[in-house]
Amino acid sequence: MRILVTRPAGQQQPLMEALQSAGHQACHCPALLIEPLPVSEDTRRRLMDLDLYHAVFFASANAARLALSAMADLWPQWPVGLHWLAVGKATAAEMATWHLSPEVPAEGFNSEAVLALPCLQMLNEKKVLICRGDSGRELLANALSSRGADVVALPFYRRRANPDFQLPEDCHWIMITSVESWRAVAPHLSAGLAWSGGIVAAGERVATAIAADFAGEIRVAASAHDADMVAALPDREPG
Repeated sequence: MRILVTRPAGQQQPLMEALQSAGHQACHCPALLIEPLPVSEDTRRRLMDLDLYHAVFFASANAARLALSAMADLWPQWPVGLHWLAVGKATAAEMATWHLSPEVPAEGFNSEAVLALPCLQMLNEKKVLICRGDSGRELLANALSSRGADVVALPFYRRRANPDFQLPEDCHWIMITSVESWRAVAPHLSAGLAWSGGIVAAGERVATAIAADFAGEIRVAASAHDADMVAALPDREPG
């Protein structure tokens, strides 16, 4: 089958290779464009206090790449005693390139899974830094605050819909890994478009957002991880 991968540019290759290894044709068109944000003086001041934090969490591989680059300008050696946290394996792989050994959920790869990590259970009078984009879920920050943490959330990039997004006419399935990606793709799947394919959604939350706008077949992957997305595909075309 022909599968469209919609991950941002630079993040698509592992999933495309996994699809090709499974015998599918993979093509790529990003749903979202990632635009780095300038590192403000306020952000620099907060990063200079990195050694005061109990944990530093990176919400995506983009957040890890951009935040760690900013941190490296201020810290020739990483401070010790911190819990370095990744939302999933791709983010952990990016952190490894910076010589960090992050803690990552065994499964789930979302905010709920991160909240189950042992280091985030007792947080009274502890500081937690969240490195992320300029939009997204507030679940993690709110939950950590409710556990007593002093939470600082810093944005390092913004997402915007790709104005040049195109859906190949011979595509059987689209892979959607976030609610933001779906919001960018949905306008291209209007009633006037002659397309009868299906969508693979990364988890129930993404699938629920898709189902509100899309009447076609939706397959729900266990997570946004490459193996889970490929495993959610059926052995047939949609319909």
